[in-house]
Amino acid sequence: MKPSPHADSSVERGREACPPLRKACERPSREAMRVGGERAARHDAAGTNRESPMTTSNPRLRTSSNATACLAAGAFALSLVAASPSALAQAESAAAPAAVPPAVRPEAGGGAQETFTVQFAETDILQALQMLAMQGNRNIVPSRGVTGTVSANLFDVTILEALDVLLRANDLRMEEAGNFIYVYTRVEWEEILRGRTKRESRNFPLEYLNAKDASEFIKPILSETGKVSFVGDVDKGFQPSEEDGGRDSWAFQGMIVVSDFPDNLKAIEALLKEIDSPPAQVVVESTVVSSKVQQDDGFGVDVSVIGSLDFNNLTNPMSGANDLFAGANEGIQPADNRGYSGNSAVAGWDRASTMRVGILAQDVAVFLRLLDSVTDTTVLARPRVMALNRQRAQILIGRRVGYLTSTTTQTSTTQTVEFLDSGIKLIFRPFISTDGSIRMELAPSVSDAKIETLTSADGATQSVPNEDTSEIVTNVRVKDGQTLVLGGLFKEDTKIERRQVPGLGDIPLLGNAFKGYDDQLKREEIIFLITPTIVKDQLASIWADEAREFERGVRIGSREGLLPWSRDTLTTAQNQKALDALSKGDRSLALFHVENSLRLSSNQPEMIRLREELLGKGSTAGSDYERSMMRMILENGARRGAAAEPATTTEPAP
Repeated sequence: MKPSPHADSSVERGREACPPLRKACERPSREAMRVGGERAARHDAAGTNRESPMTTSNPRLRTSSNATACLAAGAFALSLVAASPSALAQAESAAAPAAVPPAVRPEAGGGAQETFTVQFAETDILQALQMLAMQGNRNIVPSRGVTGTVSANLFDVTILEALDVLLRANDLRMEEAGNFIYVYTRVEWEEILRGRTKRESRNFPLEYLNAKDASEFIKPILSETGKVSFVGDVDKGFQPSEEDGGRDSWAFQGMIVVSDFPDNLKAIEALLKEIDSPPAQVVVESTVVSSKVQQDDGFGVDVSVIGSLDFNNLTNPMSGANDLFAGANEGIQPADNRGYSGNSAVAGWDRASTMRVGILAQDVAVFLRLLDSVTDTTVLARPRVMALNRQRAQILIGRRVGYLTSTTTQTSTTQTVEFLDSGIKLIFRPFISTDGSIRMELAPSVSDAKIETLTSADGATQSVPNEDTSEIVTNVRVKDGQTLVLGGLFKEDTKIERRQVPGLGDIPLLGNAFKGYDDQLKREEIIFLITPTIVKDQLASIWADEAREFERGVRIGSREGLLPWSRDTLTTAQNQKALDALSKGDRSLALFHVENSLRLSSNQPEMIRLREELLGKGSTAGSDYERSMMRMILENGARRGAAAEPATTTEPAP
C-alpha cells in the first residue's frame, strides 16, 4: 500500500519548515543565510523570535520558537508515513528486543561517523536525546525515570560521542538491543543487571583469620541481598568442666559461607586471600634479677653488781634487781632483808648476736654482745616464651599459695580454697609493626605471699593472704632483637637504734661500757631485662634443634650419676666403644659392641641402623655373630705370630 499524497505533502512541508542539521564541515550558502535572516526579521517583527535552548553549528543563525513547530511537523509527517501497514510491520519487527540483550555500546553506522556541532543550554535531557536521534537517524528510547537538563557546547563530534557526553553528565546508562538504544538511570540499570545475574553460594575456609572477624570484613563488599554466615567461633578458657561435656561443637577450621553475585564473590575471595595470612610471632627472652641485702650490726655491754646476794640464787646474773622487786613469791628475799643489785640493760642480750662474752667474778658480772651479719639474696630467672602478634602471654615462676575462704548464709557456712600466685610473673602482649619495631605491653612483677591467721570478734579464726610485691606496668616500643631494661625498683630501709645508761654513757671512752646499739640496713633491687625477637620459620627450626641438643645433653649428663653396673651405663659404654672401633676401621669389633648394646637394650633405633650398615643387610639375630673372649685371644695371638715369623726365601735345587 502506498502512502497517501497528503502524507507526502506533509513530509515535504516538514522538510521545508525544519531542515536537517548541517555537517560541521559544510558552510551555509549566501542564499540560505539571506533567507534565514529574512525569516528571523519577520519573527522579530511578529514578536515570536525566542531563543531556543538548542542552536546549530552556524553562530550567525539562531533558531526561534519555530524549532518546536519544526519538530512537531516532522513528527506528524512521520506518523502519517508509519500509518501504512508495511511501515507498521517493519516498526514492530525492529522494536522487538532480544530476550537477554547484552549491555554494549551502540555500533557505528547509519550516520554515526558524521560530525556536527551542537550547543545545549539548560536543555531537557529528553529533548536533547530526541535531537540526537533525528540527527544520527538512530532509535533512542529513554526510560520513564530519565530526567534532568544538560548544558554543553559540542564541536565536531559524532552521534556516539555526543550521546556519551549526555549520559555521563546525567549519570545515565545505555544499552543497544537490535536497532534500538535504551537509556536508563543508574539505579534502573543496576536493578536490570541484578535481575539478569543469578546469586551463587560459596564457602571460604579460614586458616588463621577468625570467622567472626572475617564476616565483618566482607560485609561492605556484599550487595543489598547478599548474606553471610560463619562457624568456628572458639569458646573462651582452657580448663574443661562438667558443663562442657556432651557438646557437639565445631571440630573443623573456621569457615564462612557467602551467598551473593559472582562479581562480589570474586572480590571477597581476593580480600580473604590477602588478609587470611599467618600471623607473626614474637619470642620474648626475659631475665629477672632480684637482689636483697640485709646488714645487721650490734654492740652492747651489760654490767651487773650485787651486794649481800649470791648469783646462785638469782634467775640470771642480770636479774638481780628484778628478783628483789618480785620478792619471796617469784623472786628472792634476803634473810636479813638486806641486799642490793644494780645492772645495765643496753646490750640487748635477747637479740641476735654473732659473739657473746660473759665474765662473772664475786659480786660483779660483765656481759658483752657483738653482732655483724650480712644476708645477700639473689634470685635469677630467665624464662623464654613465644606468643602470636597481639596475643597475651604469661609466665609464672613461683608457687600458688592456697588459703580458705568462708561464705556464711542464714542456713549454712561454705568454705572454698582459693590460690594466690607468688613469685616471678611476666605478662606481656606484643604488637608488631611493618617497620620491624615491636610495641610491648608489659607487666612484670616479683611477689612473696604469706598466710596470716586473724581472729574475728566472735573468736573465729580466718586465714588471710598477704602479699609483698614489686611490679611494673608499662607500654614501650623497641626494635627487633633489642634488649629493654626495666629497673628502678629500688627500696632501702635503714634502722638505727642507740641505747646507753644516762650520764655514764656520755663519758668519753669509758662511756662505751654503758652503751649499746643495733643498726639494720635492708636493700632490695629488681631489674627486668626483656628482649623481644620476631620469629621466622627458619629461626624457629634452629631453636628446635638447639632444644633437642640441650635435652640430649641433659639426658646423658643425668646418666653419668647412675651406678656403674646399671643398664643405661653399660649400654652407653658399649655404644661408645662401638663408635670408637668404627672410627679406627675395625668393623668386626664395632659390630661386637653393637650386638652387646642391643642385648642390654633392644629399643635403640640408632644402634639398629648401625648394625644393619655393618652387616650390609637387614636386622640379624644375636646368634648370627658371636665374638667370644677366647676367639679374640686366638686372633690376637695369630696376628702376633705372623708378625714375629721371619721371612724365608726358597732357592732352586742345584
